[in-house]
Amino acid sequence: LMLYYFFPYGWSFDLCMTFGSILSGKYTRRPLFPSIRCICFPLILTIILSLLSSGLHEATDPVAVAVLLNELGAPPRLKMHISGESLMNDGSAVVFYTIFSSRFFYEFGLDGIGEEIGWGKGFALFFRLAFGGAAIGLAFGIGTVFILFHLDRRLSGEDSVIQVVTTISAAYLSFFTSEILAHCSGIIAVLFCGVTVKAFGETLLNNLQLTHHFWEITEHLLNALLFALGGSVWGEIIGDQTYTEGQGRLFARQDWGYLALLYVLLMVIRMFLIYSFYPITKRIGIGTNWKESLFAAYGGLRGAVGIALALSLHAETIHFTSSIPNESAQMSFRTSTAKVFGFTGGIAFLTLFINATTCGPLLIKLGLVTPTETRKKVLENYRQHMIQFTLVEYVKLMTEDRFQTVDFMVMKEHIPFFNEITYDKFMIAVQKYKDITPSKGYLEPSIEHVIPYLYEPETSHPSNDEKVSPGLNETITDRRSILKSSTRRDSVANIRKNRRRRVATVYDLNEVFDEKEVREERMIFVHILRATYHRLIEHGELDSRGFMPYSMFRSLDFASDAASKGMPLNDWDAMQAVSNSWVRPAEKLLHRLFHWKEVFKRKHKFRTFDIDFMEIFVQVRQALVFTRAHESAQNIFKREFVSVGSDALTAAEKNVLDESKMQMVNADKLLNSLDKDDVQVIKSHYVCQMLLNKSAYYFEKLARRGLITEREAGQFLEEIEEYIFDVLECREISHKHEMSLDAKKKMISSIPSYMLRGSVNNTKERAQVVAADVDTAQPLPV
Repeated sequence: LMLYYFFPYGWSFDLCMTFGSILSGKYTRRPLFPSIRCICFPLILTIILSLLSSGLHEATDPVAVAVLLNELGAPPRLKMHISGESLMNDGSAVVFYTIFSSRFFYEFGLDGIGEEIGWGKGFALFFRLAFGGAAIGLAFGIGTVFILFHLDRRLSGEDSVIQVVTTISAAYLSFFTSEILAHCSGIIAVLFCGVTVKAFGETLLNNLQLTHHFWEITEHLLNALLFALGGSVWGEIIGDQTYTEGQGRLFARQDWGYLALLYVLLMVIRMFLIYSFYPITKRIGIGTNWKESLFAAYGGLRGAVGIALALSLHAETIHFTSSIPNESAQMSFRTSTAKVFGFTGGIAFLTLFINATTCGPLLIKLGLVTPTETRKKVLENYRQHMIQFTLVEYVKLMTEDRFQTVDFMVMKEHIPFFNEITYDKFMIAVQKYKDITPSKGYLEPSIEHVIPYLYEPETSHPSNDEKVSPGLNETITDRRSILKSSTRRDSVANIRKNRRRRVATVYDLNEVFDEKEVREERMIFVHILRATYHRLIEHGELDSRGFMPYSMFRSLDFASDAASKGMPLNDWDAMQAVSNSWVRPAEKLLHRLFHWKEVFKRKHKFRTFDIDFMEIFVQVRQALVFTRAHESAQNIFKREFVSVGSDALTAAEKNVLDESKMQMVNADKLLNSLDKDDVQVIKSHYVCQMLLNKSAYYFEKLARRGLITEREAGQFLEEIEEYIFDVLECREISHKHEMSLDAKKKMISSIPSYMLRGSVNNTKERAQVVAADVDTAQPLPV
């Protein structure tokens, strides 16, 4: 009604009331907002347009505020109040919109368009829309719960999918039945249907996570579509001149002033309404307090429902007025609804731009979130647990032969929180790994490349000849850099030579096998390999993005097809054939683009992109992941196919395992043909990336369990992502303060045996074995 009396637009009372029902906030089912408009803005707006405008302003959008509350860890009661208020406001906004839009369309003077609704008929229509929609929604909700109850095969993925389809079908059918068939409120029906399913059907869902993820994606997509469409139309309207017959833009300078005034009044009225009902809301239900009420009043953002109703109003006005012969009247109605949409979009923009961005500081100022210092202590505790978790994973990796020569100094260089690790913390991790590992499957970790960097004698210190001289790292780097280019060129030449040798057919299609048992077990082994690759992606050992996983999964498609024809397992050559097709140049281009993107995004020092190293990098990574997958698949295969009570395998099973081992030999041959320094660097960086991925997984798990907010987890994950980028960009052959093999052996020999706590009894013996392996790489002397 303020629009009706004070805004100089000539809107009808119903249009203003509908406008208000979109923009009003909590408890705006009472006609206070339009009444104040009527008293404060006595200009030439009609009463019908004012009522319609009020209806448009009622709905609030809790999405942005709910995300903020989850990020900052606000009380659950506050989130419940804001979300519940939004649900009721959405329903009442559509009910008022339906009533006053009918009255507004009646002003067009067209037969069959709109309806003259008086007070008695208005109340009857309100009760029919509200209570009729509620009854229909309740009926559909009970029916949905009944269907969910009978879909009780919890181990069946098909039933879980059908349950999700049932929920979305119930939502749309309840809306259609109520809105179109029964001429009641569709949104009220959907609201009560959803509340019923939430209350009685949530515990009947076989896969609750699947249902939640589906509706989250659906909500995100529809919200993005609606705001993109609404923003486009809003931008067109506020800059268009077609509605004003050459008299300037639709939104002039004075209109922006009225928009600011409308925003201020909207906040004041919302505050008044919420605190008017505060004595009641404080004593009923879960209760509230004045701080939560203040935030609820300030956080009443306008969004999806209001924009949708304003779009619908403007579109219907253009459609209906096309039949009006009087062009002046036609243009008047269209201008009014266009300006209504302009104000609706403007209010949504202001509440999102001002309220949403300042809600966080207001929450902290009101003390509705955990105090900063207390939260910092909690996060630091989680961080220490993450370090211990990652350290145990590092110990586990050191039990694998492929990572026994990885130097701990590389870990400290690329994983900053490893600099906090002490000798005692490391030995605790070693013991913890031993405790959590079954004795039958326990392997002692190779720690001879770790202990020298952590052990600090209490009374004596290493002599100068045991320490790495300050210039050693530079000497090693300079000397190796002279040989790096030639050896790297030789490695690339070997790769391309092998590539030319493999351009023939991957499988001999003329060869036929009759052993049905071997054929079936080959197929099973390929399925195990596929599942293993997925598990490696989950554990951070294989990137989920890029062409490397594509080539590996594609090779399994070839291997599965060949196995079905009775051919032996040969997925290594298949993977090389896939990699050497269009994938290789595409991967080079992708790595180059990623390199430039990260350099400019993070403003790092520009580094020359090394094509040769990238090619070796991909080959080594493929070989390491390939070997790890086959080892894991072999263990699973033997565990599942071994006879009960016996360790014996059939000849067919042995044949499959022998074929898998031959594939691993092919991968090892490739690694041995490459430059040892490059292979060692890539292995070390691979371990760094795996450990960083595991630390990221730890924080993601905390966020899923609700122990930290999404915002807190995001801060940790962004930091870890920076570390991963530095690992991928590193090309150093040796790192700062990296010790020579002789210095490591001297340090280990100086450690008292009791200090090893019985966890690594064979460390010195294993050091000799590793020394022999390292000697083959021709290390430089100290």
